[in-house]
Amino acid sequence: MTLINVSGHCHYFFDDFLSQKGCDVKTEKTESPIRKKLLVKARTLFGQKGYSETTIKDIAIAYGCEPANIYNYFKSKESILYAVLYEETQSLVSKIRFLKDDHATSPILQIKTLFEVHGEVALGAMKPGKLIYDTELWRLSKNNQIKLIQMRDEYDAILRAIIKRGIAAGLFKKTDVSLAAYAIVSTIMRLRVWYKPKGRLSKNEIIRILWVFSLRALGCDEKHIANYSTAKPISAKLTLPKPNED
Repeated sequence: MTLINVSGHCHYFFDDFLSQKGCDVKTEKTESPIRKKLLVKARTLFGQKGYSETTIKDIAIAYGCEPANIYNYFKSKESILYAVLYEETQSLVSKIRFLKDDHATSPILQIKTLFEVHGEVALGAMKPGKLIYDTELWRLSKNNQIKLIQMRDEYDAILRAIIKRGIAAGLFKKTDVSLAAYAIVSTIMRLRVWYKPKGRLSKNEIIRILWVFSLRALGCDEKHIANYSTAKPISAKLTLPKPNED
């Protein structure tokens, strides 16, 4: 690779090669489909090899371009890790954020929606993400750790608000709301660790069983559970913010 300096700016001689590989160095980086594909490759590699054992070269080879081109989209390997974790966490929170102040929908259906959304994200293309979150979060800068933890805390706050409304409506028994929320989150967070696509139960069956199990733990009456057993999850139109990385 050769660099030349033109009017104070460095340019790569292999731009033509990158273009042939689909790596347009002039593309707007945060919106680039190339950036998204690089994240997919990085997420898979981080999940398979671990963050420390994965190199920029590994990601470039997996995508099919030169390692140097990665830096047109990310400042460092840490920024790739942050983007991977941000993407999943934001995807989860953004899809359930509207539930926090939704006083019109039954808390029973709201919890079902939370389980459905989490299952779709956690067991879909982002499946390795939670394992990465558990083991690699500490590798980020303190500021980036705080941003992700704040989003995780928002997720927990949404669930606590739903449980409180259920108790107030007489649908759930009085209990320690924080502990109940923690137990439900722990249940659903561990789903991707042991879930097997070719296992005895389908993804939808598992999600339904865990939803019913959680409602029973909250003291919900069986007739209320039955009333919502076939109800479709609710949703809201989303506009996802871009990651603000330090």
